[in-house]
Amino acid sequence: MEEYKSTSIWKNTLGKEDDENHSEKIEELRSAFITFRKNASVLISRISSILPDLTQHEISHLDSLWDTASLIVGEDYLINPLEAFILGGAILIHDSALCFEAYENGQDGIRATHQWKDAFAELQLNSKKEDIDKLKNQADFTALRELHAIQAEVLLEKSWRDPDNGQELYLLENQTLRKHLGKLIGQIASSHHWDIEQLATKLSIQQNSLPSFPREWRIDPVKIACILRCADAAHLDNLRAPDFLYALIKRNGISLNHWQAQNRISRVDIDQTDPNKETLLFNSSIDFKEEDSASWFVAYDAICLVEKEIRSCNSLLSQRSQNLTFKVKKVKGIESPEKLSEYIKVDNWKPCSAKVHVGNIERLIDNLGGELLYGSGSDLLGVTIRELIQNSRDAIFARSFVEKHFTGKITIRVEKIHSDTFLTVEDNGVGMSERVLTGPLLDFGTSFWTSSLIKSEFPGLRSSGFKSIGKFGIGFYSIFMIADSVFVESRNWKDGLSEILQLKFKEGFTLRPILKKGLIEGFPSSVSTRIKLKLKTSVLSDDLMIEIITNRMGSKNFNVPFSSYLSALTAGLDVEVLFVGKDGMESKIHTPLDSPEFDKTKWLNTISFSDYRIPNHTKAYIDNNIERLKPIIVDNMQLGLAAISTTLNNEQDFLSVSTVGGLAHSVHGRDSEYFVGYIDFNPKSAKREVDDFAGNETHIQDWARDQLKDLLNFSLNPIEKYSAASSLCHFKVDPSELAMILVSINKQQIFYTFDQLADLSLKSSIAFLESGFGGHIETHHSILDLPNYALIRPLNNSSFLSLKFSEGNKPEENKSILDCLYRKIVSKGYDVSIDTIHNIGVNSFNQSINAIVVSSKIK
Repeated sequence: MEEYKSTSIWKNTLGKEDDENHSEKIEELRSAFITFRKNASVLISRISSILPDLTQHEISHLDSLWDTASLIVGEDYLINPLEAFILGGAILIHDSALCFEAYENGQDGIRATHQWKDAFAELQLNSKKEDIDKLKNQADFTALRELHAIQAEVLLEKSWRDPDNGQELYLLENQTLRKHLGKLIGQIASSHHWDIEQLATKLSIQQNSLPSFPREWRIDPVKIACILRCADAAHLDNLRAPDFLYALIKRNGISLNHWQAQNRISRVDIDQTDPNKETLLFNSSIDFKEEDSASWFVAYDAICLVEKEIRSCNSLLSQRSQNLTFKVKKVKGIESPEKLSEYIKVDNWKPCSAKVHVGNIERLIDNLGGELLYGSGSDLLGVTIRELIQNSRDAIFARSFVEKHFTGKITIRVEKIHSDTFLTVEDNGVGMSERVLTGPLLDFGTSFWTSSLIKSEFPGLRSSGFKSIGKFGIGFYSIFMIADSVFVESRNWKDGLSEILQLKFKEGFTLRPILKKGLIEGFPSSVSTRIKLKLKTSVLSDDLMIEIITNRMGSKNFNVPFSSYLSALTAGLDVEVLFVGKDGMESKIHTPLDSPEFDKTKWLNTISFSDYRIPNHTKAYIDNNIERLKPIIVDNMQLGLAAISTTLNNEQDFLSVSTVGGLAHSVHGRDSEYFVGYIDFNPKSAKREVDDFAGNETHIQDWARDQLKDLLNFSLNPIEKYSAASSLCHFKVDPSELAMILVSINKQQIFYTFDQLADLSLKSSIAFLESGFGGHIETHHSILDLPNYALIRPLNNSSFLSLKFSEGNKPEENKSILDCLYRKIVSKGYDVSIDTIHNIGVNSFNQSINAIVVSSKIK
């Protein structure tokens, strides 16, 4: 006899043989269930072949749920035959959709879902060049796990066709029961993945009996759903991880931990030392060794879940009637890992309650999310606004993926209310739900865009190609560096103004902000999210002028309007930005660079502050070079608008901006050492210092080579050619064709091309003064000439001055002056030799200087 037929729930309902009044209806239900079970067992047998790493989900597991359920509810629990049929049906299909055959078009159908696409996109993002087919299979697993409860809700509506006669076949063959109970069975099966709170809201408290069935066979869907979820949670024994299959299939990682945990757990039972018989007892048949500790904690977490389900279900049911609560009320030993180890045995080690935790999280956030992260000398106002703008930008782009042809904008406001200055950043992006507002936003170190919540909030977004510029999940906390009070106000972009959520931090940063819902005075109808800061005193002057800090000796700080400062901060942003000052006047301070309205000359003058510096030669340089600025496009994304620099930056010109996600790393202390315009980089850390180019290195080199072609047709003086060559070297592009190098020979300063230098090396050795630290041309010395040598005179300090060598005393191929000269000599067919003259002089730090000497002769 099958195991389920010996359980109390079966015997008291569908297995009842002595009910003279209702035997016909019981037989109808029993017969329908047995056929239903037979069909479902065929479907679920496919699970192990598709997801072999899962613990057993075949018919023995489903039958065992009848036993586990009977144990938990007690022998005399009130459940009628119709409810038992629904419970049995929900048991049969609750996990049945963990195979391709449960879906239209099978595996192809699964791979067409946004759940699969999101899973695959996430795996690709996090993988290290793993096999693509392996990633697809992993995405199959993830998608099936996410979809199976959803699919369970409609599984009884799905049919399969007999290949011979075309007949439609259903899991539940009884048409009447399928028509009238199929949806309910599916809902209850699906509910095992719902939050417990959803049971009471999504399932009815009472559903009346079917016509022709006894009236007293009323159906309580919530009760049935509670039985299913508790029984499913509590079935943890070795039947789900049988010994031979455990040995047969080699598993590793998390899957191994789950198999090992369940393989060692004995069949659950009632604790016989409890006089009321209300306590479940789990114990192990094999002790867990120290190397099995991860598996032990899998068992511990699973048993904790059983306790949670039993308590929460009993609590929910008791709100309606004590007669509905289960016999079992708790789980033995759940108080702590130490206590549970008395039953789930360990061998010569001890699990403990200790967890990695932060004792003072406010202090941690204050340290890592504030001034200690960004530095006491940092532009704290810029840091904060940058973080707020990046959040707004990401919200806008997320909406543009959901709503095609949407145009977003960010508005920054400054207003005076009484004696306080308020800074507000608004956007019309997707907005935030309560789950986001109280979850990832406040979860230090968690970015919503990389959290699992994004898949449920915006299904399909992760696989859509959307890329956020926010990555670290700590930017929100930078607000408190400059604000006394913070108000975060948001609504989903589809919701009305009555749905606005407001999170208040009235007294600076606190772990206990206030959450309110409803209309907010002054909240614009076009806005989804508004973050309003009451600024600390002295953060922003009354005249809204910002001091720009220079970092070049002899350069003086200067002031610019707040609107110009914001323009530089948003230099490469792909969203429109507006500014509203204290006078209430609105102005556009940033136009996306791909917009028809974009004015390249106006933009470069604005971000370089050319109107606010004296003396000022920047405007003339911009006019002469503006046409050389070219976009850097990678995968349809603009990651720069720039030209190779041809200036030696004797004057700090602010002509370049290094951005992360289009936002300036800093608006202060900038010059055009290597490029003019903006180029986007990856962040090196949460401080968002720039690292490597944001796109593929080949793309920026293609841009630099294109710049070289333009420069060869451009009228440049020798100093500009040297500067451009140094810049090209920085981008790892060969500047030999363009460069002119200053050389001191016989006390004369002469510019040479590399072709001329190669020929000169036949007559006079070319000397490079080597830094006392080695590998670089020394620039700190007073040596102006070397008798009998042509001395290279560098005009700046950059990678162009490298003196690094590879094997065989050959210069490293790094596009430096030495490398370019060496390759030019070789290309002419000359024999080249490189020697070192030691102790040729001293530098400004009184360190000895050597000379690297390059000479050649005709073969």
